[in-house]
Amino acid sequence: MTSSRSITSIKLKSRLIPKLRATRSLCQTKQEPSLHYDPLSFSIPSFFNLAPYLPLQKILNGSINSSNNILSKCQVCDRLTEASKNLTTVENRQETAQREGTAPTIMEQKGRMAELAWSLKKANYADETIRMVNSALRTLMARNADLSNPESVKEVIARQPWSESRRRNVANAYQLYANKYGIKWEKPKTKFMRKIPFIPKEDELDSLISGAHRKLAAFLLLLKETAMRSGEATKLKWTDLDEERRLITLNTPEKGSNPRIWKISVRLTGMLGALPKRNIYIFGNPNTRAIRASYCNTRKSLSQKLQNPRLLRISLHTFRHWKATTLYHQTKNILLVKEYLGHASLENTLLYIQVEQAIFGLSNDDEYNVTATNNKEEIKQLLSVGFEYVCQKDDLLFFRKRK
Repeated sequence: MTSSRSITSIKLKSRLIPKLRATRSLCQTKQEPSLHYDPLSFSIPSFFNLAPYLPLQKILNGSINSSNNILSKCQVCDRLTEASKNLTTVENRQETAQREGTAPTIMEQKGRMAELAWSLKKANYADETIRMVNSALRTLMARNADLSNPESVKEVIARQPWSESRRRNVANAYQLYANKYGIKWEKPKTKFMRKIPFIPKEDELDSLISGAHRKLAAFLLLLKETAMRSGEATKLKWTDLDEERRLITLNTPEKGSNPRIWKISVRLTGMLGALPKRNIYIFGNPNTRAIRASYCNTRKSLSQKLQNPRLLRISLHTFRHWKATTLYHQTKNILLVKEYLGHASLENTLLYIQVEQAIFGLSNDDEYNVTATNNKEEIKQLLSVGFEYVCQKDDLLFFRKRK
């Protein structure tokens, strides 16, 4: 008669052996178990002595994922060992790449761009310049250029249908990146091609101003009267505006220009004063992106409404070209135009002489309104409306003004 101890042993074997066989089969296949079971965290209690019933080399007293309890016949462990080998290989490759100076990853290149932007900021570069440099580098990366490989950058620049000025700007941006990280490269040659700016008619500018919303209309009229750059106008603060004397001062010019001050019209003073004072900036946001996007939408809408495609050629900078050309036509004083625009070099201003002559004709063909007087009050009135002194004959002073 079988003892109670033997019966208990048989029952134990009949219960545990199927479970352990299922466990072993799971270790030998890639399928996940149907039960809530994790083979890597499975543990066997130490008080079960199952050595006579399982073809295992070693009995586990804990997780089979531990380094001391790896089963030599378990494929899970083989896969873990292989994965660790692959991980070691990848780490070795990364260490070798860093040691040999091979190409950094995309994330590393973006990190370098951020470092470059901060170094330019510390070097007192203008915010707009830093934005343009970062934009140029991101454009190169978007076109699959490897910033650590100058030949790759040259190839990408050569393939693009860019203008010469755009190529030069991108090459200059990468030159800053190369200087920062000690990359030697020969900058591609670019030609400086100066274009004649588009000069619209005054009524076309006025149609854009009248068709814009309140803030944009004040912004455009400001550009028309002062010939500011759009980036300079957006950075104006309320402290730069003297409403009582109708003065506006620019002490933070762009592109190395000189500071300037203007006398503005009563209309513009009222439009600026009516804007909400939400922060220190007159136009609320020192970044030009928002107001440029608003202007482009307004220009497109008015171009369709007025059936005038010429409006699409009028950029924010066109207001500056128009004012410079008109001012030279009124004064024939190129030095005055230079100071009005804030140019550091007269060479940049000379272009408007050619533009003015093409639009209004050469001086020999100019037509004038001519008047003569010897009355002091009449002389003051003539000068105030734009007449210029020509000569004196007998007791009369002669003045003229272009028609």
